[in-house]
Amino acid sequence: MAQPTYEWHPPERGWREQDLFDLPEDGNRYETIDGSLHVTPPAGYAHHELADEIRLTLRAAAPKGWRVIRGAGLRAPGSNLIPDLTVLTPGAPADGMWIEPSDVALVVEVESPSSRRHDRFTKPWPMTLDPSAWPR
Repeated sequence: MAQPTYEWHPPERGWREQDLFDLPEDGNRYETIDGSLHVTPPAGYAHHELADEIRLTLRAAAPKGWRVIRGAGLRAPGSNLIPDLTVLTPGAPADGMWIEPSDVALVVEVESPSSRRHDRFTKPWPMTLDPSAWPR
């Protein structure tokens, strides 16, 4: 059996955003939810193709200045999440790793059989986003 190449040292307290920077860039998705670390393996090709199709559709429909981003980090109360797609409002920062909920109009999760339980029951969706910011 293969041995892990990364030696885990969980923090003495709950997991926080800064702890994510110490984890390996190994293709897994690392998220914190209420101080717990959640690790999901890379999604399959069909998952990525569907996310790309949804992104193209949203980008074509979005008003000028709105951006549709794949895999952007989202700060949520007590959590750091990585939805499949995030629609950013025009005032959102041009670049960064973790976006604030106030800069988000919509998040999209593409469910896979392997991620369905996590996406539906573990992640804190729906988040409270400000619908007054949405284009009309």
